[in-house]
This record gives sequence, structure tokens and C-alpha cells, in this order.
Amino acid sequence: MNPIGFRIASHLQMGMKFAAAMAMAAALALAAQCAIAADDLAGDCRIGTYRLQDGTNVDIGATDGRHLRWRREDGTTGVLTEGNDGGWTSTLGWTERPDGKRVSFSDCAKGEITFDGVKGKRIAFDVMETKFQGAGVSLAGRLVMPKGKDRVPIVVLVHGSEHDSARDFYTLQR
Repeated sequence: MNPIGFRIASHLQMGMKFAAAMAMAAALALAAQCAIAADDLAGDCRIGTYRLQDGTNVDIGATDGRHLRWRREDGTTGVLTEGNDGGWTSTLGWTERPDGKRVSFSDCAKGEITFDGVKGKRIAFDVMETKFQGAGVSLAGRLVMPKGKDRVPIVVLVHGSEHDSARDFYTLQR
């Protein structure tokens, strides 16, 4: 190959590296934006478990972006997206297919929901946060108990460390 060929190949490689670096930067920026948005919703007063008038429960939690995720005890789930009217529409599971469910929330002090036409009330829990040291690592935990002084069975959940805190995104730890 002649020197001109080396220069062209070198410029092409630099251009490809630059394009790859820009794509990586854009992907990281998007991921950070989603994480920030999800973190913003992590403390949202709508997040929690609601007892519906039909006797079932629905859990509302934070998820990626400016969305909420609902989960039922039978394993069904969906993503909620807020509409211009303040109501929320649902998509099925992890698809983007609308499932026809509509959800609305009262103001935070009332703690009420209407989930797919069924009214409900947020279940109140006593929540105690804790942090402790273990093997030189700072660990965090949460004790979630029903209100009252009655004896209740307990479950200890040990969750691995991922990008997001299980205390905010794992249904059974809210």
C-alpha cells in the first residue's frame, strides 16, 4: 500500500473511533437521563401498594424514565404513562402494546387510586430504614411491617447489588 493509502486508512480508523466514542457518549447520556428520571420518581407519593375494593392488591413502583410500573399478585404487570389529562394509560408487561387499563391517583394525602375502574386505598406500612457495616462494606436495609402491634410472620429478602436500589424498585421492599 502506498503512503496515501495508509493515510486514508488511518483517517477512516480515526473517524470510526470518533463515531464509536460519540455513540457511546450518547448512550451513556441517555442512560443517565433515564436513571435520573427514575430516581426522581423513586420518592413519588403514588408509589406503594393499594388494596382495591374487589379485595385484590396492586403495587405501583418506579421504572425507567418518567413512567410507573404496576404489578398484581398474579404476576401481571404493565407500564403506566401519564397523559395530558393527568390520567395514566397502561401497556401490557414489557411490551409497548396498550392494554386498555386506565389509572388515576388522588392527591397524595388521600392515597387513593382508581385502577382499571376499581377504586382503592394505599396500604399503610411502618417502614424503618437501617444501615450497617458488614465485612468492611456499608449495607442498607429496610424493615416493612403492617401497621399495628399484632404478631405477623416475616420474610427476609436478600437482594444482590445492581444499578438500582432494590429498596426503591423491588415490589416486596416498598
